[in-house]
Amino acid sequence: MAPPKLSKEVAAEAVKVFFKNNHNHAAGAREMKLPRSTFQARIELAKNFYPELFIEANNTLAQNWTYPQSHEIELDNCQILIGSDAHIWPHNETIMMKAFAIASKQFKPQVIVLNGDILDGARVSRHGSLLGQNAPKLTKEIEAATAWINTLHRAKHRIWTMGNHDQRVDNYLANNAPELDDYAGRLSDRFSDWTFCWATHINKVEIRHRFRSGIHAGWNSALHSGISVVTGHTHQLQITAVRNRNGSHWGVECGMLGDPMHKAFEYAEGTASRAQPGFVLITFRDGIMMPPELCELVDGRPVFRGDYLI
Repeated sequence: MAPPKLSKEVAAEAVKVFFKNNHNHAAGAREMKLPRSTFQARIELAKNFYPELFIEANNTLAQNWTYPQSHEIELDNCQILIGSDAHIWPHNETIMMKAFAIASKQFKPQVIVLNGDILDGARVSRHGSLLGQNAPKLTKEIEAATAWINTLHRAKHRIWTMGNHDQRVDNYLANNAPELDDYAGRLSDRFSDWTFCWATHINKVEIRHRFRSGIHAGWNSALHSGISVVTGHTHQLQITAVRNRNGSHWGVECGMLGDPMHKAFEYAEGTASRAQPGFVLITFRDGIMMPPELCELVDGRPVFRGDYLI
């Protein structure tokens, strides 16, 4: 083999950035302020001459994060269907969950993102249960979630960003039965054909379960990120534009796939709420993000682009 055209020190820096950006050449090149072709060539040389760097980077990543910090995708032309906060209980497939499945088959998006809190985890919560609520066992929630997910279009990219309720599954084992964690497995083991992460970046859109909160969550998330951000968590459904000399980007809150009046939310005592069932579709054309589109419940029926889905 010919001697390498790349020093190990330079290769190590490139590999570190490569893993930090979830194996995305374009993102790594941007961080190192290099042409993409140059960065990609460094990675290929590192693979050929310094394979041990990839083993070390993999081991370091596994030690530092329970789930990847970010999953990155670049697609010039694509549609991304995003829904969150189903808070699934058995025998409670909501009308918005059904609409989400219908939209997935109608538009056949290249990417589907379940943006957190798909499960409720009612019986593994650190919060006490209400007397007589009869919250379901976690296994029943997982069975119900699996049945619903099986109704979705099988998109090429299927991503699940972890929500705080989803975390209850792993956290309960870690705190109450740590000696069984390798036996029982994580939430991601139950849905092995989905990519689990804390956030996903698709082109220049960041999708994560939660960032800023409150009535102006969308505005603050986009403002402080500097890019378009899609979040769940607040159960609000709205789009806020941030416009400046760099153009427009959006803070999107994708509502909830669940029913805000379900007994899972009895803790709210039935008070007035900004919670709104819905989900979002994002379209890219030639790498440019089109304005986000919302599906919203109007008079009890899901409406998208001025027409009923159901």
